[in-house]
Amino acid sequence: MEVSTIIFFSLLLCGVKAIHADASLAALATRVRLVEREINLWKQDAVNTDTNLINKFEVLESSLKEELTERFLPLLIKPLVKQAITDIMNEDYIGNIITGHVLREVQSLKANVQNTKTQLKTLAEQLRRVERDRDTYRKSLRKQRRSLTKDIRELQIQLNHTVADLRDARTTTCPLTTAASTDPSPSNTASLAPVTTQDSDLHASTDPSPNTTVPPTPVTTEDPDPHATPSPAAGRRVYSASKDGDLETVKLILSAGHVDINTRGGDYSATPVMAAAWNRHSDVVEFLVGRGADVSLVDRDGDNVLHYACMGGDLETVKLIVSLNVVDINARNNNGRTAVGWAKHKGHQRVVEFLESRGGH
Repeated sequence: MEVSTIIFFSLLLCGVKAIHADASLAALATRVRLVEREINLWKQDAVNTDTNLINKFEVLESSLKEELTERFLPLLIKPLVKQAITDIMNEDYIGNIITGHVLREVQSLKANVQNTKTQLKTLAEQLRRVERDRDTYRKSLRKQRRSLTKDIRELQIQLNHTVADLRDARTTTCPLTTAASTDPSPSNTASLAPVTTQDSDLHASTDPSPNTTVPPTPVTTEDPDPHATPSPAAGRRVYSASKDGDLETVKLILSAGHVDINTRGGDYSATPVMAAAWNRHSDVVEFLVGRGADVSLVDRDGDNVLHYACMGGDLETVKLIVSLNVVDINARNNNGRTAVGWAKHKGHQRVVEFLESRGGH
């Protein structure tokens, strides 16, 4: 009985202790939670305090930098910079080095410019020499052509006289042939080849055979038959051939006769020599002038052959026309434009310089 009582009281005490222990544990847990909350608050306060300190340090650092930049650094740097510049300027040898280098570069550039000028002068002199040689050659060629033409005409005249003398002698010795000799039938007539400015063969015979009783017709600048009417078609052909520079066709048409060498064609009523001058065919111009083309004529706008040559821009043709001394170098067309004006309008600077050297304006 006692043992069970003891056990009972022991269990009772244990239960009471367990109840007290549970209460103590609950209180302890509550206190732990309170402590943790306080610790978290302290941590938050520490973080806030740290952030505030950092911000304050940044503001202080920025203000210190501004203070140094605005007040202390200029006072320190300016004297140093001035002293450095003064030291550099006082170093004469640096200035001498720079000056010497600049002078050498300038002298090198001057030498290069002088060499270039010398080369340009040499090239210009060579070009002028070539142009003079070319002009001399062309002048010589024109003189030879004119001399050859003159000699051929003189030979033709002498041949005509010789044939006439032979005819007179034959008429005197054979009176019965007089009537036949004066009849220019197709079986007893002959003609000479046309005279040109180039070499040509004279197909004529000095043998007084029966088929050469009539003397050859002299070469003139007009139609061989003064009573014949010029052919408009032939005029159009000679104008077209002159415009195209077809010298052989021009010679052939003029030798055939029945054509006016000053015929008109084109939209501006130009003559063949004008058309040839405009299209830079100096050989055709020279031939037509040699055959008696009238270079004093003008077209419907008042432009003469010199105006046309200046439009074309061929310097040799211009020189040839000016050398004839037939056209006034300062003649004006209906619009008041001179030969120099046409050359400038067309951009032919060499022609402009030549005309101005001859008094053109």
